[in-house]
Amino acid sequence: MPAAFSLSAPPFTLRPYAPGDEALYVALFTHADVMQAVGPPMAVDVATRAAQTCIAAQADAQGCYRHWVITYGEDTLGILGLALQSPAWQGGSAELGVLLWPQAQGRGAATAAIAAVEGWAFQHAGLLQLTTHHAEGHSPAAALMRACGFSPCAAEPGARLPCAWIKRC
Repeated sequence: MPAAFSLSAPPFTLRPYAPGDEALYVALFTHADVMQAVGPPMAVDVATRAAQTCIAAQADAQGCYRHWVITYGEDTLGILGLALQSPAWQGGSAELGVLLWPQAQGRGAATAAIAAVEGWAFQHAGLLQLTTHHAEGHSPAAALMRACGFSPCAAEPGARLPCAWIKRC
């Protein structure tokens, strides 16, 4: 698996999620306003374990997660992550998710970050498709997915979030 590397998404920058970013992960995943399109906020202990799992996976060449921290100058806006949904990255599929602080939403950060990571995913990692899900009735998330060229699709049976989107290479 190719490593995550810094990506340019002017005027934003994406840097690989790294040791020291666990507090950001926990803060985002436990914040009710941030999680509104995704589901209930995680408990702090659950988010802490997930943050540590993502750090380990990021460092592992065979890891099934890749994450980036989205920044604007000195400001940290959020995290974008990919979770492998197939046995291998090359020729596979990954679930994409973006969490932004409320004050960063609606400023183009998610659109720019998704475009940058999409290039990494399809050209560098060799993925064939990206998927994403959000809560029902969340029109900003649906508008974002349309703006990024994703198409609505049927959610997998038993999916936690009912609104599914796909983009193929």
